[in-house]
Amino acid sequence: MPDFLNADYWLAHRLELSYAAAAFVLFLAFLFATFPYTPAVKAALAPMGLRFESSGQGFALPFGARLDKVRIQQLVPGAPPLFESESVRVSPALFSTLLFHPGINLSAKAYSGNLKLHVHRRGEGAAVSFDADKLDLASIGLLRQFGAALGGELSGDGDITFDPLSPTGDDGAAVLHAKGLLVRIPWPTGAIGLGDVELILSLEHGVVKIGTIKASGGDLAIDGRGSIQLDPDDWQESRLALQFTLTPSPTARQRLEFLLNFLPHPPGTGPYKLGGTVSSPAFS
Repeated sequence: MPDFLNADYWLAHRLELSYAAAAFVLFLAFLFATFPYTPAVKAALAPMGLRFESSGQGFALPFGARLDKVRIQQLVPGAPPLFESESVRVSPALFSTLLFHPGINLSAKAYSGNLKLHVHRRGEGAAVSFDADKLDLASIGLLRQFGAALGGELSGDGDITFDPLSPTGDDGAAVLHAKGLLVRIPWPTGAIGLGDVELILSLEHGVVKIGTIKASGGDLAIDGRGSIQLDPDDWQESRLALQFTLTPSPTARQRLEFLLNFLPHPPGTGPYKLGGTVSSPAFS
């Protein structure tokens, strides 16, 4: 029986080894060149209720494809895009594909930062892993529909599993860090600086559990935790159960006096509680 662990065996069969290596490289090249990238991305995002669009596709060295003018948005008519990029690199997730869970890897320079995604099918749903680095929050426009805006840089990573047949079966976890976070609201107080913000959360059985939310180094120091019971039909009806402390900096206390006067009690005298729903919050 050949001794495959012996170096002399492979030295004596260098030609066969080179043929096998060349065949494997050709197999990978054929797989990556003929992989149905656009249908794979659409199929992976469909369980999350998302529509994928791109204007064209080109080959990307050494393996994979480049998708141009990519847009991802909800299936709801008139919904703003969740993601846009001039160019996204996509390649098959070889390991998960070999395990009969077809998947893809995506990476893009977007919002002045870098974003990487791994998506593969899991049952009728999809599993997503993401890694974000220095995304410009002002470019994303998360609060635009509320007449507000964010500023600063966002980084973080996490994993989320979506189940379209049972939304309460979604689960995941994420750790997010924002640097120099600014919140601009339509009030005469101007932008509110929250400095460096850390958010640690998990998703279990339709409940977003916020283990930590901390802000330091800005106008307001925040330390909180709680949960959000997601409404599968209308996210604005999701129920809030949050508790946090809020302490303004000495320089911000006077500038934000108009806004602080709306609080149920003065800052620093006890925690605040936020209940109700997203559309009708109850503050105490």
